[in-house]
Amino acid sequence: MATTTEYTLEDVAAHKTKKDLWIIVHGKVYNVTEYVRDHPGGADVLVDVAGSDATEAYEDVGHSGDANEILHTYLIGTLKGAREFTRPRGVTVIQQIPKETKTTKSSTSSVVLTSGSLGGAALLLYLVLQGHINLSDTTAKLSKLLPKWLPAASLPRGGLPWGGFSNGFLTAFVLFSAGGGVLGSKLSALTRIESGFTRFPPHLPSHRIPRLDPHLKKGFLEPKDFKELPLIQKETLSPSVYRFVFQLPAPETVIGLPIGQHVAIKATVKGQSVSRSYTPTSNNLDLGRLELVIKCYPDGLLTGQYLANLKVGDKVLFRGPKGAMKYRNGLCKKIGMIAGGTGITPMYQLIRAICEDDTDTTEISLVYANRSEEDILLREELERFSQNYPKNLKIWYMLDTPPQKWKYGKGYVTSAVMADKLPGPSPDTKIMLCGPPGMVNASKKALESLGFQAAGSVTKMTDQTFCF
Repeated sequence: MATTTEYTLEDVAAHKTKKDLWIIVHGKVYNVTEYVRDHPGGADVLVDVAGSDATEAYEDVGHSGDANEILHTYLIGTLKGAREFTRPRGVTVIQQIPKETKTTKSSTSSVVLTSGSLGGAALLLYLVLQGHINLSDTTAKLSKLLPKWLPAASLPRGGLPWGGFSNGFLTAFVLFSAGGGVLGSKLSALTRIESGFTRFPPHLPSHRIPRLDPHLKKGFLEPKDFKELPLIQKETLSPSVYRFVFQLPAPETVIGLPIGQHVAIKATVKGQSVSRSYTPTSNNLDLGRLELVIKCYPDGLLTGQYLANLKVGDKVLFRGPKGAMKYRNGLCKKIGMIAGGTGITPMYQLIRAICEDDTDTTEISLVYANRSEEDILLREELERFSQNYPKNLKIWYMLDTPPQKWKYGKGYVTSAVMADKLPGPSPDTKIMLCGPPGMVNASKKALESLGFQAAGSVTKMTDQTFCF
């Protein structure tokens, strides 16, 4: 929302409570009071910088393009006398490229020339021994042709009484073999030094050509530009929760979304440009369609005022892929998942990809929290995967108000529940979190008490605890 209103530092400092929270980022003033509840890093992060210049903290965290768009919707003015923020210069790392191993033509030439010489010598010896050449007339010339290790004086003068084809051929073969053995050993040493052929085993196993991962294929989405898709189906899954299905340009078109990443939706609502991110429940295997499961809060600017009112045929703007997670087979051996409400959608995307890949042996333990049984999203799909792939997926539900004869858990996802239902900390284990900020922050602290590494303020795929 464009504005020219100017504020001083004192003006901003007067708004530093959780219910009245202003911040400054890059010389612009934002009223983020309404966003405190939805902030992925929790309310405390915003309260810590309330009423002050949060530019350095904002840059240190490294916010995404989605975060910048969300922040822009809360712009109310500029800071009077603001100065441009500059980052400290980084260190340039120069990687030394190893020199290539030289290959010499002399090795190959020596082998060819020596082999030719030995062949010629053998033929010459054969002709002499058969009596076709008189050695007494050619000894001097022959001595120049033969190798130095075979003195010309050792050759017989004249024909041999024991001539004949068989004897001549046998004699030539013996002489050639003896000479070849000596020169062969020298050539072998030369070849070892210059070419390094003998470093490799005589029989190398064949390698399969790696199968292209369909989830890494580029498709419809563009990371920088918003593109329109029409809504072709809208289904109510539970109170205020909808399944939206959008049609891609052609039946064979893929979304172009790696597993674990999300899309941004943008719309203009009540004169404001609003953007939010959501993880599709579909993936690149679902040709021609993009599917989302979204909870539409009545007071939500994008969900309650826009998405909840969409009708079939309406067009929506999408951009992506976005996010730090890009799952691949072999990322880890065990994954513990803690999800709350619609936080199940990124988990479902990973669960589906793992279970549908016959080569992926990753073990998933999911703890899924909701208020009531009716609020459990994608339950039928989740339990189908659990039944068909019991080695890959185990599910444990947690409800605030469970029905009678409920066989799962009740209440919050505590450290005791995590210790019982999730894998323990190890280098081959990751924990993934997605849900309401309060649940996510409490889960982080509980996981630390169990020995897991502390989650960073900005999640990276290499972190042991990953927050969507």
